[in-house]
Amino acid sequence: MNRGLPFQGYHQRREAEWVAALVLAGVALALLLPGATFSRPTFDAFSAIAPEGTWGASLLGVAVVRMLGLWANGDKRHSPSIRFVTAAVGACVWTGLAWLLARDGYPGWNTGVGAYGVLALVDAYCAVRAIWDQGTNDARAAIVRRAAR
Repeated sequence: MNRGLPFQGYHQRREAEWVAALVLAGVALALLLPGATFSRPTFDAFSAIAPEGTWGASLLGVAVVRMLGLWANGDKRHSPSIRFVTAAVGACVWTGLAWLLARDGYPGWNTGVGAYGVLALVDAYCAVRAIWDQGTNDARAAIVRRAAR
């Protein structure tokens, strides 16, 4: 098995999942850095739910769990269920962020709605792909069990 870059070995088909996790970590870190990001009117809907630090820590937690799941799935063992759960959570997070940005009080959609909306669609696809991979793994396991009899 290849060691090194996250996109080697089993990771080769997981680039979209890694990118989504890294973008989420970037968003989280931007919220955790000094400065009042939520002082901008665009983030009023966010601050009505929780403070900036809570958002940053929560999103960073989701990103780290996702990256750990992707690392475990691609390097240690096959467990598409981890990928499914983290991709589904990612899709929900991106959908929520896009929805909150759409409620910024300005006419028209801002660029965040488009970007996060696309990430939501990509993560939804990744969740479906993980289910597909689980089915493939189950089929392989059934073949091995039959052959072992």
